[in-house]
Amino acid sequence: MMGDFGTASDRPGEERRARVLALVAEEERRGALERLLEGEGHEILCLCDSDEVMRLVDEFEPDLVLIEMDLPDGSGLELCGELKASDPRQPFPVVLVGHQACSEAVVAAGLLAGADDFVFAHERQIELKARLRVQLRNKRHLDALVRLRGERDSLKRDAELDPLTGLLNRRALVRAVNKGCSASRRFGTLFVDVDHFKAINDRLGHDVGDRVLVGLADLLKACLRPGDVVGRYGGEEFVAVIAGAGPESLKLVAERLRSTVAGTTLDEPLALSVTVSVGAALFDPRRAETPDALLRRADLALYEAKRLGRNRVVFDSGQKPEPTAVVAATHVVEFDTTQRIPPG
Repeated sequence: MMGDFGTASDRPGEERRARVLALVAEEERRGALERLLEGEGHEILCLCDSDEVMRLVDEFEPDLVLIEMDLPDGSGLELCGELKASDPRQPFPVVLVGHQACSEAVVAAGLLAGADDFVFAHERQIELKARLRVQLRNKRHLDALVRLRGERDSLKRDAELDPLTGLLNRRALVRAVNKGCSASRRFGTLFVDVDHFKAINDRLGHDVGDRVLVGLADLLKACLRPGDVVGRYGGEEFVAVIAGAGPESLKLVAERLRSTVAGTTLDEPLALSVTVSVGAALFDPRRAETPDALLRRADLALYEAKRLGRNRVVFDSGQKPEPTAVVAATHVVEFDTTQRIPPG
């Protein structure tokens, strides 16, 4: 039925019947409202008990809630306020319906209680249908906007995540480093590389190698603070951005990562043990250094850790070249890589 308001394609229930939850006290009024809304193509659930509304909101998942103002206990305004206060982002509009003429103050009170609209139903059914159509149309538009934003955010997350490990990918890591440098605050960068990873792939297969990378990714996340960033830079190489780190704290974090990996068994039931080499570099805002230069220093420190025997941390001090200094046992070495060329 086209009615007075356009073609059937304009109806809010063409894609899916709109669900309307209505609270009406008198049986005769409930019947009249059900016939009116069913004629509009809506699915309607009419209640006479206000205590059921809050529970059925979750179960029925309405597109619109209609509350009669003339309830015997006068709970219409209170219930409207409760619905809106329970979740300010309620996904459905609430419409108050009066069957008798109300004062301007009553209408204002209803709107201030959170109602999205206030309409008089007595002998004004055409207006009631129109106002409900408007609210349902607005809800469809809002739902579409929320869906589009969700899809956009999902695409954005997918574009920033490594599909295997779920960590940030290289592009997102570079962005994090750029952001840290732009903020002119001290932070650390760690390059973490799995030792002898090619042998794992060659001997046990790439599926086992992938599981090792996933296990290592989980381990790295568990070792870092919420404010730190970690991602897969490529292959078996990971990068961590350590917020607010100084020289000593960066060495401690790097050594904790190295020792945790060395002491953890990965990929049950094969019970593989792997080690990592770590290159560490500190960004100091007092130095004029680009993000690319910082990443290069950390990467070169990683190459040095590999050259020195693997399963160790090399910290690039960023100072003038000096003799290599052992900082913690044989695992953390302070080294300057500004003039070094990585071995082939």
